[in-house]
Parts: sequence; C-alpha cells; structure tokens
Amino acid sequence: MKQQVNLYVPELRPVRQRLSAGTCVVLVVLVAVLVLAAMAYGNWQNQQLAGQADAIERQTTQLQQAVETLSAQVEQQRPDPELELALERVTDTISRRQRLLERVEGLTGNHQSGFSGRMAALARQIPENLWLTGITLESSPASLKLEGRARSPELVPGYLEQLGNEPVFAGETFRHFQLSRPDEEENTGWVEFRMATEHNGGASE
Repeated sequence: MKQQVNLYVPELRPVRQRLSAGTCVVLVVLVAVLVLAAMAYGNWQNQQLAGQADAIERQTTQLQQAVETLSAQVEQQRPDPELELALERVTDTISRRQRLLERVEGLTGNHQSGFSGRMAALARQIPENLWLTGITLESSPASLKLEGRARSPELVPGYLEQLGNEPVFAGETFRHFQLSRPDEEENTGWVEFRMATEHNGGASE
C-alpha cells in the first residue's frame, strides 16, 4: 500500500518580494554616489601625480641651471695656457736676475766694486729665452768670459748689442766667440755660446 505525502506546502514556497519605487531610487542614488566618488578619487590621484611631476620637473630645471652656472664659473677660472707659459717665462727671468743680483751683493761686500758693476749690468740685460750658464771675471788683466744657451742663434748678437749699451762695458769688444749646437738638441733650435774679451780657454778665434 503506497501513501503519498505532499511536502510542497504553501508555507515552504519562496516568497517573491518586489522592490518598491522608493527602494529603486535609493539604489540608483547609491550607485551614482559610488561612481562619482570613484571618479573624484581618480581625479584627485591624477592631480597629486601631476603635482609631483611638476615638482620633479622644476627640480630638474633648477639642477640643470646650477650645473650650467658651475660650468661657467669653472670655465672662467680655468687658466689660459698661453698666460701660464708667459708667467713661467717671466718668473724664470726674474729668478735668474735675482740670482745674479745676489752674487753682485756678495761681491760688493768683498770690496770688488768693478766686478759688482759688471755683474749688475749682466743681470739687467738678460733677454728672454737666453740663459747664462757661466761667468768668469778677471781683474788683472781685465777680462770677461760668458757661457750660456739660447733658443735660437739670432738672440746672441742681440744680447751682445744690449751689453754694449751698458756704460761699464763701454769700449770693450768680445773678440773671441764660439757658437755650437748640442748633438742631443739638434732639432730643437737650442744653441750654446761662449764669448770672451780676452783669449780664455774654451773660446776660439
């Protein structure tokens, strides 16, 4: 014997509730608010990023300007090679003259006025690119021997002419003269010279 039991009673059936018009309006408003909030947040983030980008760009521009300013200052302070070379030549000439003047002072202290006058004249007349490497002064008989180097042969006659303008050398003639070029500096233009008012070892007629 079979017996059927109906369990699908009205109480167990799902109840369908319809949304009212007011509820729908509220939901639509909530969705719209959420969308607007999301858009506003996105715009705010974009503004923040744009502000950071502008700040970075300004900093970069300032750094570039600072680099350009420093580069200009460094360029202005960079020494001119030609000026450095000229300063070196002048300094060398002053140093050589100072050494000769010191020797003059020493000779003056020894009551050798004739020698000191000649040494002072030699110190005054040293031209640029010419160096004296040896000086020999004798009082009896009076004689003078000079040895040195020059960057070119043309400088030596000019040096002799300058010495002739000194009163202490008035009337004296360098009769012995020798000019040579060192083998190791054959291609550099340097020459060595020896000259004397009297025959003195190392000079030739």
